[in-house]
Amino acid sequence: MDVKDLELLTLLTSHGRWDQNALSSHLGISTGNVDRRIKLLTIEGIIKGFSAFFDRRMFGYDTTFLKLHFNMKDMDRVIDEVARMPQVASVYPNMDDFMIVEVVHWDSDSLRSAIKALERITSPYTVTDHFIPLYPEMVPEKPKGKKLKLLSFLVKDGRADPDMLSDLLGVDQDKIGDMLASLFDRTGVQIKPIIQEDAVHPFPTFSVIISLRKRCSFDSCYSDIRRISKESWDSFPLEKPQGVWLRCFGRDLHAMDMMLERFRRMEDVEEVMVILPDTINIKRSVDLNIVKGAK
Repeated sequence: MDVKDLELLTLLTSHGRWDQNALSSHLGISTGNVDRRIKLLTIEGIIKGFSAFFDRRMFGYDTTFLKLHFNMKDMDRVIDEVARMPQVASVYPNMDDFMIVEVVHWDSDSLRSAIKALERITSPYTVTDHFIPLYPEMVPEKPKGKKLKLLSFLVKDGRADPDMLSDLLGVDQDKIGDMLASLFDRTGVQIKPIIQEDAVHPFPTFSVIISLRKRCSFDSCYSDIRRISKESWDSFPLEKPQGVWLRCFGRDLHAMDMMLERFRRMEDVEEVMVILPDTINIKRSVDLNIVKGAK
């Protein structure tokens, strides 16, 4: 991997369905070079595929990230059992004694049930923190009919081309573009690469969860954090506790330490949590089941 590969991964995270021409223009390399890099990143297992990520609220579900502690000697067993839970969409184990677990739930009772199941796996260790993503107030309209089927295909393969989608849906190719545009505009769908972060070498990857004090102006703090976090390739705001989750490339360990220190010195920052990934597990089956079960 080189710097261009990192820039490519960053662009794909923000613009997953951009074609080679757009990526080539932004990276300043040929379209053939872009195609070769994507293929190599896939062969090397860094890109596991592309998938549609959507606002689960339109199907009646919510998302909560939990900080779950465990005994390091049981790490492999715990990760395996946690990842097999039907409500768990992703697991971010830290190279310490905790992991961040993404739980998909439909009400507070189902969340409590999932927490109890997680704590049975890691007993006597427990869940100590909840992190809830910040979403727009308006819940997107749930897609129906052909659009719902299209979303299902995109969860399986986010970069499926119009020809393939036209055949799968039995819709003229000239209508596929309109359906995609409507899906992305109205339902909060984003196409992202599934990046196996522990396979990104020689640059380590890490996540930073920044919790903000209640008194701060979120928009202002969020802008300051994004300005400081030049190494981040993905981020999303958190509602509870108010904050930001950043995913970063550690191209320069000194720069990484300086960035973390700047976060800690911010007046409105309550806590800075660093997650150094070990074996990240991301399951798309959870969202695929949500879409398949929709009517």
